[in-house]
Amino acid sequence: MQQHTYTLDHWEDRSGHRLTWKFGYRGTAGPFGKVEVIYPASRHGDRHVTEAKGDSVPTTTFGGWAYGRKPSLHLGQLSVGGAGIRLKRNRWAQTRAGRALRMQVAGREYRYLATSARHRDRTLIRNGVEIRTSRHGRGARKKATFTVLGPADATDLALAAVLCGVNTRNLTRGGAVRAFLNRSLNWLEVFQ
Repeated sequence: MQQHTYTLDHWEDRSGHRLTWKFGYRGTAGPFGKVEVIYPASRHGDRHVTEAKGDSVPTTTFGGWAYGRKPSLHLGQLSVGGAGIRLKRNRWAQTRAGRALRMQVAGREYRYLATSARHRDRTLIRNGVEIRTSRHGRGARKKATFTVLGPADATDLALAAVLCGVNTRNLTRGGAVRAFLNRSLNWLEVFQ
């Protein structure tokens, strides 16, 4: 099985008002050319949108309830090349495989799941292709690494890239508990 590794560097644009700050990853992914992930690419009230685009990858967006700078899976909406994609997940499942985010893009079934208890390691899987994503480093040395196993195409890479800019803590039980407690505490602040 063929294997390729691509690394995107973290970038920040903190010019202007803090609500206009942008963050993300960018770099060259071999035959796919330049790839860039931007979060939040746009804001709509309590919703943030992350966007992945590049030389040959379809423009892919993920919008969801804001959690820090990134959208969360809560009320998530995915679009690939302008086409809306239905997302499914079992938030009550006990295993990481059971909590996986499921989607069907261009007639292909995908699963996006946590591969470790930490929120930095994720894997996008479809029949015959696996893209392992790892975020590592701090500050200016922060990077996102994609390890591609199998004959991946531009849509596969676009999905893995956009999900790097989404808060996916809910794909683990511990992350779901932390996210619930954080939302509850934020909700209580509204009433003070």
